[in-house]
Amino acid sequence: MKILGISCGRKMSNTEILVKEALMGAEEMGAEVELVRLQDLNLKPCTGCNACVISLLEKGGAGECVIKDDDFAFIDEKILECDGIIIGSPIYEKTPSGQLKVLNDRMGPSHDMAMRIIGKKIREEKGITTGKGPDERSFKTRVASLIAVGGSEWDNLALPMMHLFTLSMQMEVVDKMLVNWVALPGMVALNDDALARARKSGRHVAETLMKPIEEAKYIGEEGMCPLCHSKVIEVRNEDNNYPVICGICGVKGTLNVVNGKVKFEVKEEDKVHSHIKLSGKFEHCEELKNVSLKPHPKRDELPQRLEKYRNYLSYSKPERK
Repeated sequence: MKILGISCGRKMSNTEILVKEALMGAEEMGAEVELVRLQDLNLKPCTGCNACVISLLEKGGAGECVIKDDDFAFIDEKILECDGIIIGSPIYEKTPSGQLKVLNDRMGPSHDMAMRIIGKKIREEKGITTGKGPDERSFKTRVASLIAVGGSEWDNLALPMMHLFTLSMQMEVVDKMLVNWVALPGMVALNDDALARARKSGRHVAETLMKPIEEAKYIGEEGMCPLCHSKVIEVRNEDNNYPVICGICGVKGTLNVVNGKVKFEVKEEDKVHSHIKLSGKFEHCEELKNVSLKPHPKRDELPQRLEKYRNYLSYSKPERK
């Protein structure tokens, strides 16, 4: 049982301390633990080239990223190796570290479990024996805990955006933890309650891995969404049947006031469309295939139309010595 800690904060500061405390808890339960500090890595942003998607959905390939001159292969291997993951990030402007978003983008379509299942099926159907297919480690269930650390209550998007990181690889999020009012470096080491809560989180990740995934329990604060526990809900009044949608897992439902409290209600038959479920992801893949990746009937006109923009303005760039 391997549990990986990813700290998106400064060395020996609040986020790293809480991630280490959680890893200590996991280690108490017999887990093999490892820590990666994201600031130590050189990660280039996703270019949106779609090469990974084409590799998986059209060629039965491995869905590998075309960017090779950075440290993505290193962190990718660490994530594929692990069974559980504990992610900690400081909160900047209500959101987690931008480095985590860069990693999230690189882990997106290329690591989506549904896309990798489709890629594997394409190889089998076409009898492809050359090249690499999707890494078999992609298909094991992983358990995750999220820890966000902030200096105030400007934290609304921190845990929701951290949850996005877990979607592609179908990680089961069993805990979310938010610690506020620790703006100064290392001060969380004086917060015994936060330390105990982090250790409990790490123990829970390890304990969950010892049982069938169907028995996994979420121990964090309950959010609005009954599926992913997010508090981020988008109102879409143009749809009378489904006026609201979860901003993280995409499940649709209605808002109602029950005993003076707002409640997000989702019909049982609509839960299969959630992005945290494989059924919802397969729907997304079908959408890509039938809409975004479908050849446009006027595609032959594209080169000519692009000429209008090709030479319009030159890029402003800093001078390099």
